[in-house]
Parts: sequence; structure tokens; C-alpha cells
Amino acid sequence: MTDQEWEIAPDSLPEAGSGTQFKSTMYLSALQIKSSNHPFREWENGPLSHLTGLAIPHPAADHGFRFSATGHLFDGLLSAKVYCDSLTGVSGNDRDQDPVVAHLVTSGRITYARKNEHSSATSGQILIRDTGPSWNFCCEPATRVRAVTIPRSAVLPRIGSTTSLNRAYIADVTAPEVRFLANFLAAVDRSSRYLNRSAAAQEIAQDTCATLLSGILRSRSEQGAEIPGMARVRAAKNVIETHIDRHDLSPAVVARLVGIPLRTLHRSFSESNESIMDFIRGERLRRAHAELMERGSAVTVSEIAARWQFSDASHFIRHFKSAYGTTPAAYVKSRRDGS
Repeated sequence: MTDQEWEIAPDSLPEAGSGTQFKSTMYLSALQIKSSNHPFREWENGPLSHLTGLAIPHPAADHGFRFSATGHLFDGLLSAKVYCDSLTGVSGNDRDQDPVVAHLVTSGRITYARKNEHSSATSGQILIRDTGPSWNFCCEPATRVRAVTIPRSAVLPRIGSTTSLNRAYIADVTAPEVRFLANFLAAVDRSSRYLNRSAAAQEIAQDTCATLLSGILRSRSEQGAEIPGMARVRAAKNVIETHIDRHDLSPAVVARLVGIPLRTLHRSFSESNESIMDFIRGERLRRAHAELMERGSAVTVSEIAARWQFSDASHFIRHFKSAYGTTPAAYVKSRRDGS
């Protein structure tokens, strides 16, 4: 890889019948970050032109910077899988042509803020926002997302009311309407050869994406705001499931990863009649149980206890027996014997 690369395939411009493949890669060493006055100049006229004031924060800059995006671009619709190291900046230039943007986060976290609003999406969540107004943003190191940008003119007529765009929309990717959007984007990837050859297919894809995004936003407006405590609990559970193998996973770590105060997180869980540590312990117990079922006598109880962060074998055995009615060894033997 060269020191800095930026590539948009020559046939990716949104012309009738043209190709749609989009690719962008960038690598900057720590020295280049320090010596470069404007490393993101290439983004000014491309599909990422709504991003301005970009900076690589310290101390992340000491480790260099990587960015990559691969996907499809046509008629202003960009759908790409993106990897981005730590980055800050502004999204949106208060222009009518700035797009509506959706990020389905698979790892890391992206945070946006404007006026009195602060929105953060982590692994297993989607964040949709209008970049007509400007947002300050911060991307954590090694964040991966499926990013979608689509012209506002394709979304606004379908919403009926601009109030749906007044604030960011955040939801779990497990929500049926969000999962439907994710499945559609996967279908776009699988249908690339048709998109490359057909302007009609590209128009259908853009119309479908605009309809799905506007439908998600409209349903949020019709249903009203989600109960904040429930939303925070779901976000925390997503974080716990993603980071369950961390030895230092604790309520404080979960609160930091979700982006809310620890006291707020405890209060949200108490409203659901479950403690944070109970959920962490239960999730680890489920993972330990699954490994026991897969490996059986090939693994010891002590190994399982250590791998899933139980303090010792006796601690693990006590919790396993409470959940499954018998000890791990007896459970494996009964499954092996078919009893």
C-alpha cells in the first residue's frame, strides 16, 4: 500500500448504464499526519464532501491512520462497508444538497453532537441523521460500519414532515425494519453485476433505499420517542455481548462504551428488574455452556471457568448448577449418555 491512496473506480460516476463500484483507501503514517496540512483534500468533491474540519486526534495520530471503504456509488446513493481509525470533524455544511446518512455499526462507536443533542451508536446499532444541519462527530479507533448516504431530495418527499429529521434516529439492528434495510443492502452487494449494467436497476435500488430509510424515520415519528431507559438497556446489552470476553468488563466499562453516566446505566437496569452484573454473568454462563456442549470432555471445568472470567472453578460450578440443575461434569456426562 502506498503512503496515501484515494481511489474511485473510473466507471463509478453516476451516469446511465455506468458501473457502480466504489473504492476508497487511505493510510497515513504518524510522520505524514504531523507534516500534512490537509490530508483529506481528496474528499472535498467526492461522496464524502459533507465531512469537513477533519482531524486525527492525539494520541491516536502517533499510531498512524487507516481508512477504507468498498461498495457502490450511483445517483448520489453510496452504500459501502467502511473501516475508520480515530477521527473527528463536522458532518454537514448547512446546505440543501447535503445527504441523509445512515451508519450500521458492527464494531467501535460513532458519536454525533449538535446544540443540546448527543447521539452515540455502538456495535449492533444504527444511527440515521440529516446532514442538512451540521453535526460534530467523533469516531473511535477501528470502527467498522455499513455506511449509506442518499440525497435529501430522495428522502424528504417520502417522509411528509421534516420533524422526523430534527434529531438523530438510533435503534438496534435487530429491529424488524432495520434488519429489512440491512438485508436489502446485502442484496445490493449480491446484485452488483446487474447494477453495473442497468440504469433502471440503479434507479430501483435508490428508490427502495429511500423508501426504507424514510419509512424507518416516519415510524419513529408516528410511534413517538422510545422509552430512554429501555433504549439504554438494549445498547448496554449489545455492548456486553460484543465485549463479553474482556477480563475487565464491569458496569463502569459498559457505561463508558455506551456513552452514558454509570449512575444512569444502573438506574436503567434497575427499571428492568435486572442488574448489570447479573446480565454479564448470565451471558458468560451461556457462552460457557455452549462451549461445554461443543467440546465436552475435551475441556476442563477450570479452563472453561478461566476463559469466561469466573474467579475460579468452584464459583463457576455453583452458578452453572443454579442455572442448569447439576454440575458441569454431570451435565456433560448426561448429554453424552443421552439421558
